[in-house]
Amino acid sequence: MNLPFVLNLVFFQIVWFSSVVGAGAYNLHWLAMGAMVPLAVLIWFSPTRRADLALATVALCVGLLIDNIWVKAGILVYPDYSFAPYWIGLLWVGLGLTINHSMAIFRDHTLIGSLVVGAFAPVTYLSGERFGAVIVQDLALTPLICVSWFVLFYGLAKWALAMTQSPAEPLEAQEQT
Repeated sequence: MNLPFVLNLVFFQIVWFSSVVGAGAYNLHWLAMGAMVPLAVLIWFSPTRRADLALATVALCVGLLIDNIWVKAGILVYPDYSFAPYWIGLLWVGLGLTINHSMAIFRDHTLIGSLVVGAFAPVTYLSGERFGAVIVQDLALTPLICVSWFVLFYGLAKWALAMTQSPAEPLEAQEQT
């Protein structure tokens, strides 16, 4: 494992805990705002900055749309919010910033990676529920979350590959320049 990989992995965990536990569970919104620091560091030092920003933007927009659909469908409830809260947006940005780095193995093996991401998607919400940040109203509908995350990650991973690899140059060569 190289240092950028480890930093990406660790910084995403900081974003997750700052957002879910800090803002979501304990209303410590300054922690979620502080989560923007590791996000900025990830972007600043990324060798694939332009692609990462594009992925983070699409992940933010589509992710918030998906979460708001789950809220309106009654699958998820965010206490004190009528819609998916802003800190969920930070998590979607963070996810977008992992695709070319700590989740690159899932990007490179897109079908298997998307299946794994989709299968474990409800776990992220159930973990948030244990902290009191979200309520999963209907466990029977969590397969819909699995499918939506599968489709979103598959699309993001394929797009990431297209943005970061030219036909003549493998990704490793691009990242070294």
